[in-house]
Amino acid sequence: MSKLAAKILTKSGIPPTVEFVTKPKTLPELLNVQRLNAYKMTVMPTHWFDKGFDDCYYEVHRVKYKRYLGEPTHGKAWGILTWKGKQVNDQPRKIQGGLKFNWKPYESPHAQGIYYDAEKAPLVERRRSNMLKAYSDAKKQEA
Repeated sequence: MSKLAAKILTKSGIPPTVEFVTKPKTLPELLNVQRLNAYKMTVMPTHWFDKGFDDCYYEVHRVKYKRYLGEPTHGKAWGILTWKGKQVNDQPRKIQGGLKFNWKPYESPHAQGIYYDAEKAPLVERRRSNMLKAYSDAKKQEA
């Protein structure tokens, strides 16, 4: 049982009896835990969080599950993308990478008391520029 499922069960008054599993979840697995509350749930891929994209997330509007070995671990989801605090599209679009990436519920870093750190910003920018430079160098060598 995931920590998210245990949190939902304890809110509903049911004590969780299964140990926590730390396995990363795909998008359909994450939304299946909140099957009744998946509408308007905000989610983000974990690699966005790791790269420091704080105000980037999807607001899920529709989910269609496919059963795989009896469990709804596969499926499609549609939602509205918010990128750096600005809503990108008005109508829900298919969320790409639902099975490819690991996902987590979005929690605003400002609600958690985490704010922009001016000292770490140059390090993050330097890492991004080094990654872009390495990518462009690799493209030049291929050509």
